[in-house]
Amino acid sequence: MRTQLTQRTLFSLVLGLLLLSPAVEAAVAMGRCSSSYTQLLGQLRSQAYLMKDTSCLLEPYIRLQGLDTPVLRGSCMECSGAFPSEDALGALSRRGFLQTVSATLDGVLQELAALQQKLLKAKDLPELRMARQNIQGVRNNIYCMSELLTNGSETPEAPLPGTEATLMPPAQDTFQAKVAGCQFLCGYHHFMGSVEQVFGKWGDSPSRNRRHSPHRALHKGARRARPSRRVKRPVPRRQLSW
Repeated sequence: MRTQLTQRTLFSLVLGLLLLSPAVEAAVAMGRCSSSYTQLLGQLRSQAYLMKDTSCLLEPYIRLQGLDTPVLRGSCMECSGAFPSEDALGALSRRGFLQTVSATLDGVLQELAALQQKLLKAKDLPELRMARQNIQGVRNNIYCMSELLTNGSETPEAPLPGTEATLMPPAQDTFQAKVAGCQFLCGYHHFMGSVEQVFGKWGDSPSRNRRHSPHRALHKGARRARPSRRVKRPVPRRQLSW
């Protein structure tokens, strides 16, 4: 088990460094992004796939905070419902989806900073630093993808309402804060799984997209029902298998 977690941690480190290289950050800062839709989409899919993995953040947090018991794990697996659902994300246009994901991840960064300050303090959690880097890498690629779609004259759309609201409710005491923290992280991983699912339905061309075409969606309602059934399975059981 420890070997498996170590391999996942190394994979997270390598992929995080690849997707958040100084060259990428410099290109974004100077307004120069990749013009390859396929490349950007592939990177975003890979990043979302990585970030949905609970071993990248939730599991280390549970162990560090002393919540690794059956009862407390059960509480932790009651994922926060403050994140946008897959159905809500999938109903947006591509730019609306990107803006919603970016705004939500901005809220995640703020909550991670608060989590570090209130609960972790001097405790070392390397996975938290890596999570921040991965989130920034996704937001960089979202910026570039948005620029690419803008050049393609796709109509802008506002993000979902409430995506910038607080994702983790205030707790009354330290124990409640710890449990709220793991529920928030559970919701974050689940959200990234939803993001991966939506990106997986994007077409191979920036000008055509079956998932985000309202005219096609009216004629393919039966096909759209299939992925929703997969999501109905309990998220913790799918993500947490030990």
